[in-house]
Amino acid sequence: MDKPTLFNKNYQKEWSETHKYKHIHTGEYCTFEAYVAEYIVLRRAEKLNLGKPSYKFWTKGDPNHWLWKKQHGAAIQLKKKYSEEAILTAIKSKDFDKLLVIGIQDKNTYKINPAAEKVIAKYQKKIEEQNTKIQNIELPKIENETSAVETRVGRGYNTKSKGTINKLRNT
Repeated sequence: MDKPTLFNKNYQKEWSETHKYKHIHTGEYCTFEAYVAEYIVLRRAEKLNLGKPSYKFWTKGDPNHWLWKKQHGAAIQLKKKYSEEAILTAIKSKDFDKLLVIGIQDKNTYKINPAAEKVIAKYQKKIEEQNTKIQNIELPKIENETSAVETRVGRGYNTKSKGTINKLRNT
């Protein structure tokens, strides 16, 4: 399914391969990086008791736009190194509670917070270990034994038999 064209009424309201996550605030579909950046900004505001950010705080001109932009840039870089599953599980884990950001700004570029990257690398390693364990598990071989199944000979209504019902039917 293709992404709807920009500035269309249905833009970001339909699921697509690139827009498979939903904004926490608006419910519109967004990219993985935008979802992570929004999650980090909302969590930071909650931890520091800054109040709830405005409706679409990721738009230009909003006071939280600069922070969202840093997190978005760092999420793009993280996605190149780690899987989406590892990043999301790391960010939502207890190990990430004391970290408020994943991206820091260095002049005009966005860098990944080293402490955040360590936590994400740890979760990436856990996921890879689980995947290798699943692949290495050998299923026990089931031997198909053919055994005679005992059946009970039932007495059905057979037209060839000379039971009392058939005798009545034939007369």
